[in-house]
Amino acid sequence: MTSRVGSIREAYAVLGLEPGAGFKAAKTAFRDAAKRLHPDITTPSPDTLSELADIVAAIRLIEANRPACLEIEISAADARKGVSRALKLGDKPVIVRIPAGTENGAQLAAVGEDNVMVTISIRETAERWDALIGENDDEALSNFVDEFSRPSPMSRFARWIRNSQSVA
Repeated sequence: MTSRVGSIREAYAVLGLEPGAGFKAAKTAFRDAAKRLHPDITTPSPDTLSELADIVAAIRLIEANRPACLEIEISAADARKGVSRALKLGDKPVIVRIPAGTENGAQLAAVGEDNVMVTISIRETAERWDALIGENDDEALSNFVDEFSRPSPMSRFARWIRNSQSVA
C-alpha cells in the first residue's frame, strides 16, 4: 500500500483539518482516527488499512515539518529598544531579531528559518537595574565594573610576594 500524502496541505486534509491547524490539533485528530480505525474496533479491510496508512503518513509528515520552538530571555531594556540574538538549535546557529517594543510571551520566527519559532521572555530584574543606575549612566557602570573586577587585597599581596621572590 502506498500513501497518497505528498504535501502538508494534503496531510491536514487526510486528518480532516484546515491547513495550518497546528501540530496539537493534528495529533488529536490522528489519535481519534487511529482509535476509530484500529483493528480491534473496526474489522480490517483494504479500505480501512489504506486509510490507516494514510493517517500515519500524514502525522509523520506534519511531525517532520512542524516548527521547532526555542525560548530566549531578554532584559526589559532590550525589549524596549530591540536587539538581535544568536541561538543554537542542536548544532545549527539561529539568529532572531527582536523588534523594539516586543512584549513578554511574543513568538517570532528566526531569520531565514520559517520553521523555527522563538518565544520571548522578559526578565523583570533588568528594570530594577535600570532604575538603580539609570539606563545610560556610564559612570555608574564604570564604577560597578571597577569595584567587582579590582583584585582583592589578598590577591594583591600574593602577587607582591611572588614578584619579590622572583627578583631575589
